[in-house]
Amino acid sequence: MNKNSRAAVLCAGTILTTFVLAMPLAATPLVVRQAASTMAPPSMAPVNETSTPEIGSGPDSVDLAALYYYARNGEADRVEAETRRLELKFPSFVVPGDLYAPEAGNKVDESTLWQLYERDDYAGIDQEISRMAAANPGWEPSDDFRVKLERRKLRNMITEAHSSKDFATVVRLGAGLDPMQEPEIDLLWMMIDAYRANDMRDTLTNVYRGILFRGQDKAFSDELVLTTLQKAIEDVPAADLREAMQVLSADPDLALGMKALQLDLMRREIGDYAASVSGAPRPADEIVSTVRRVAETEGSPEDLALMGWYLLKIEQPKEASAWFERLMAARPTAEAVRGLALSLIHLSKEPEAFTLVSEHMDLLNAEDAFVADQLSFAFKGDGKAKIEDRVVARYSEAIQKTESADHARLLGWYAYNSRQFEPARAWFAKAFDWQPEADSLKGMLLSLTRLGQKAEMSELRARHGDAYSAVFAEIKSVAEPRGKSGKAVDAPSGVEARYLSSLQKKDYGACIADLRKLEARGPLRPDVQVSKGWCLLGLNHLAEARQAFTDGLTPGGGKADDAAYGLGLTLLRANLTDDAEALLMQQSLTPLRERELRAELLWQKARTTFDRKQYRQTLEALNARLQLTPEPVGISQMRAWSHYHLGNLAQSRAIFAQLNQVMADPANSRGIAAINERMGITR
Repeated sequence: MNKNSRAAVLCAGTILTTFVLAMPLAATPLVVRQAASTMAPPSMAPVNETSTPEIGSGPDSVDLAALYYYARNGEADRVEAETRRLELKFPSFVVPGDLYAPEAGNKVDESTLWQLYERDDYAGIDQEISRMAAANPGWEPSDDFRVKLERRKLRNMITEAHSSKDFATVVRLGAGLDPMQEPEIDLLWMMIDAYRANDMRDTLTNVYRGILFRGQDKAFSDELVLTTLQKAIEDVPAADLREAMQVLSADPDLALGMKALQLDLMRREIGDYAASVSGAPRPADEIVSTVRRVAETEGSPEDLALMGWYLLKIEQPKEASAWFERLMAARPTAEAVRGLALSLIHLSKEPEAFTLVSEHMDLLNAEDAFVADQLSFAFKGDGKAKIEDRVVARYSEAIQKTESADHARLLGWYAYNSRQFEPARAWFAKAFDWQPEADSLKGMLLSLTRLGQKAEMSELRARHGDAYSAVFAEIKSVAEPRGKSGKAVDAPSGVEARYLSSLQKKDYGACIADLRKLEARGPLRPDVQVSKGWCLLGLNHLAEARQAFTDGLTPGGGKADDAAYGLGLTLLRANLTDDAEALLMQQSLTPLRERELRAELLWQKARTTFDRKQYRQTLEALNARLQLTPEPVGISQMRAWSHYHLGNLAQSRAIFAQLNQVMADPANSRGIAAINERMGITR
């Protein structure tokens, strides 16, 4: 691929992660002065793309296996041809002195072990080693096999954990990988995803540094460096990234390729400033004009939102609201609602902001602090705002999730003034528990007074009388509320707050225990059923999780998309691909989630058909999957073997050869060797 084509490919389809008010930060700079100054200068020597000899390395036992085989069988012509091949691949290669010795090569044929290795049949490997050891006393697998087996196991475990988004396990398994030395860049990219998910910013930066600034002998290709820089735009502050790109631009080819990243870097600079990232300067007018022009012409949701947040930052709420209104018109999202509501508040249009948020609460399930702030408008002042039961319920839920003493106290006074003294007492008590303040204690005492609970009042006086003597004196002269009407307020449920906290902490057993208590009181709401489904899925209780997610699909429950997504994951984990496919036809999910589920569905179909030796169907599934998401190395290897079994040897060989350029994996070399043997190629 020439440089211009490469830049075009990297630019095509690039969408910057949406900038929100809380941007991810790198705690340490990407460019370390010492590392940058000692980095090997870029090589200006021409690269021979047709031959990439592994200078400085020698053949391993796998490379030598064919040579020893031909020597044992007395096939001199084959020995000579294989010797020439090894000399081309390894310029320093010398024919082993024991090539024709009686005991040349391994004393025990390990070919069956390598066959099992190719199939990732680790249980079979253990059994075969036991069998071979019994038949050959004193024998042990070669060091080469043991090292490569452990590496293969590690790679498979990391890949599986990453595919299932178990990023904590990815972090644990990959802790020993050295970012400066690791030759397989896709493993480092998996580690980047895992460190990002676990908010391990320093370690994340170290991985980026290890990929971008490594010794010349271990440097990755320009394409891989550019792809890594594209990923870094999401994680690294713009100032750090621009500095790194300046260092890397010493390589003319890289400098040319990085031009395709400039627009995304401009977006990041605007986003950093809008998010008040420490040290982020206000972007130059030409940067803002460039991104504005792209937003106006292309209208991508990410760019519309970015311009809205930037204009809010520079205190132009009227212009910001226009961008967020355009975003709402294209497709209402949580970010669009949040941005437009904040713009309206900056324009002193609180009633309109409240109406907007109350009409789109279903989009704000993960925005509890924001929801609590916006819905609180209806519970303040003279109470002219129209309040619906669902608003009271959502406000109560948001208060408990955020444990906001201020909002709990506000809801307590709303309940008290509408003569709902028992829930008022409970909310005041909750507010005082979260943050002891005089006003919360006052509300609690007044509620107890109206309820006639003198014993509880005496207990509070004994505990807090000295610290809050003014409060106890003040309540004696407070008149009863007039009893204006208000919506019914339920007392806070400590159990509900606990199950959500347990879910966030991945303490799935405690989550289910609390949900059982809630269930004993009555049927769970659809949104709670969804939370139950996630906890059950975390425990791998697939049948129960399926039922919970199904119950969460109830229309109007507010979490139908989450329920459908969770149900899809559950069905796929249970290998119920037909049911998962039916679900995708019946339910509407966000494009990202639908793409993820369809990709996993097609991967499962490919594995099933491959195991059944239905290689044409395997390729059909893999081709469909490739239309949705990039293909990792392991899946590309399955594609190559499918072509091999169908007799498409040239195509299979091309795939293995391409993979060999990206990742040093013996599986690729053995695939090429198998194809060469079948095609009669000896060099």
